[in-house]
Amino acid sequence: MLTLQKGARNTEIVEIHQKSTRSKKAAGKVYFTHDATAEGNVAPCAGVLALHKDSLKKIHKLSNADFERVCIMIDTNEEPDVGDSLRTEFWELKKIYERALRTEMWLGDQDDLYFEHNLPRDRETWGGNFLMVGNSGAGKTYWVVQLLLRYLRATKPHSRRTIIYISPEAEIDITLKPLKDNRFAFNTFFIDVSADAVKKSSLSAAEYYQTNVESVIEKHGERACIIYDDFMDAAPGMEQLLRRDYIHGLRTARHKKTTVVSLVHSYASGRNTSQAIQSVKFAVMFPASSKSRIVMFMRDHLHIPIKEAKELVHRFAKIDRWMVIRMHSPVAIYNSKYLLLV
Repeated sequence: MLTLQKGARNTEIVEIHQKSTRSKKAAGKVYFTHDATAEGNVAPCAGVLALHKDSLKKIHKLSNADFERVCIMIDTNEEPDVGDSLRTEFWELKKIYERALRTEMWLGDQDDLYFEHNLPRDRETWGGNFLMVGNSGAGKTYWVVQLLLRYLRATKPHSRRTIIYISPEAEIDITLKPLKDNRFAFNTFFIDVSADAVKKSSLSAAEYYQTNVESVIEKHGERACIIYDDFMDAAPGMEQLLRRDYIHGLRTARHKKTTVVSLVHSYASGRNTSQAIQSVKFAVMFPASSKSRIVMFMRDHLHIPIKEAKELVHRFAKIDRWMVIRMHSPVAIYNSKYLLLV
């Protein structure tokens, strides 16, 4: 179940941050625990069931007033009298409420708080591998840039991971501009693998790869964060070399404490993503632009029935542009305001 209490056997899922403080430090953290006696989530019924309100009203034929009355009775632990028209609904909603307390967390009724995914500041702690899936313009690069900026701003230059960003648009993508700030120059490498870059170098694709990619990864790749952004569109002759590095990086990431991030348009794009899905800890999706693909992903890899997956994707799409799927146990899905234990 979910808890806000840190414990020796508890697993951290995500941080909670507070807008008003503007602090880089988390205001709290959400953990998973197997301990049924641990202090769990506590929150008013109406807030916990907010995302389920419409469906519960429809199923149980409740008016807004009925729904609010049942929630108040649950909060005050006031069991309806025998013969009360809402007695059955009270017990049904109470079961759903208690289950939601164990498996869900909703911050939508608290403007100041939000969930935020961050890389571990300590280079010795593995941050996991990421697979970012979304159409062009969905926000993949922006999400990664913000993740990296938070990390760089929260750590001192001498203690930072090296950031190696490999992309055929490394020189022209304006979304990357904040990462190219002089404050981060000591810790960042941007490697352009476009056909134009290879042509300007007067090197063959293999020579360019050895000089500009392989040598950097060999020297700086351990305990680094290596981003492969649409490397399938790299210069002719280089895509196969990059794929080899990418797959090898995934396989050795935990051992080398390296975080490997891949940005792709579709999770069903061949060998590049089939290996990734087996190796990633976090899959980041963008439900507003690719609902059907996320539904299929949930069916294929989380074994969630299609009907339930559709409802979940619709729920997340209404809240935020992105959703993180934690692929390792405990499996969870979250965005800035909603967390669900699967």
